Amino acid sequence: MCAGRSWNKKASKTQTSSSIGKTRGGLNTKIHAIVGKDLRPVAFLLSAGNVDDCTEAVPLLKLLPSLKDCDILADKAYGTKEIRTYLHEQSARYTIPPKVNTKQPWLFDKETYKRRNVIERFFNRLKEFRRAETRYDKRDDSFLAFVMVAAICVAFSILHI
Repeated sequence: MCAGRSWNKKASKTQTSSSIGKTRGGLNTKIHAIVGKDLRPVAFLLSAGNVDDCTEAVPLLKLLPSLKDCDILADKAYGTKEIRTYLHEQSARYTIPPKVNTKQPWLFDKETYKRRNVIERFFNRLKEFRRAETRYDKRDDSFLAFVMVAAICVAFSILHI
């Protein structure tokens, strides 16, 4: 026991992160990102691991100043009516494939959808930073700050840690 420090259980509970949620693999945090076509990060948002991706899409898109004439590429998890309606209201074009069980599937351009690999490559390169991969930070703000630093390194190809 350290002298001068007191252990307070209530204080430790208040410092837990709101972006940590229970999943099958344990406690987890999801990083939601908007990335430009040149692997440059535009916006980030954290959510608990047990929260659906589609619930965080509109708050993430609202971080951008304007979506007019933007091309949004996303996977099937972001194909909800709410997201598509929001993108349509903002005059943005989107390429999101419908889920297999969708009752009224919509058409999407498969050639344009192939460019979505940019976000996958971005996250694969972000995973090279162990601290971002395993979430050593307890607080959301410090974790998000390191994710941003790692994203800057990815954007400028500074990958040697």
